[in-house]
Amino acid sequence: MWDTLRSWLMGIIAAGVVLSVLYALLPKGRWRPAARAAGGVALLLVILRPVVDLDMGTFALSYDDYERQIEALTEEYRQTASQELTALIEEKTAAYIASKGAELGLDCTAQVETEVRDGVPYPSSVTLDVSRDPALAAWMATELDIGESGQHWAGPEVEVNG
Repeated sequence: MWDTLRSWLMGIIAAGVVLSVLYALLPKGRWRPAARAAGGVALLLVILRPVVDLDMGTFALSYDDYERQIEALTEEYRQTASQELTALIEEKTAAYIASKGAELGLDCTAQVETEVRDGVPYPSSVTLDVSRDPALAAWMATELDIGESGQHWAGPEVEVNG
C-alpha cells in the first residue's frame, strides 16, 4: 500500500515538474492558455489515476470481508462481555447470600447459577453447603426471586428452637 501511495505521489510531483518546465519554455501568445488547459487536464488525470485503476469488484470483496470480520469480532466481544457479566453476577450474588446467612448466624458458602432473561443474566438457582434454613430460604425467595425449586441445600431443614 505504501509503495502504491509513494508511486502515485511521485507521479504527481513528476507531472508538476514537467508542466512547470513546459510553462516556462512556452512563449507568450495564443498557445499558452491552450497549453495550460492541456497541462491541467494531464495533471488531473495523474491525480485521478488511482481512482481509474481501482477494481471495484476487488474493492467490494474486500469491504465484504472486512464487514464479516467486524461482525465476527463484535459477536465475540459481546459473548465475552456477557460471560464476564454472568460470572460477576454469580460471584456477587453468592457473596450477598453468604453475607445474609452470616447475619442469620449461618456460616455458609453459596454457589449461584444464572439464566438469561431478555438478554440479561439473573440468578436462578443456588446451592448452599448448609442445612436448609427457613429464614434464609424465605429471604432468597423474596429478595432474589430464587424459589424453593431453585434452592439446593446440603441437608434437611434446621429446626429453630424458640
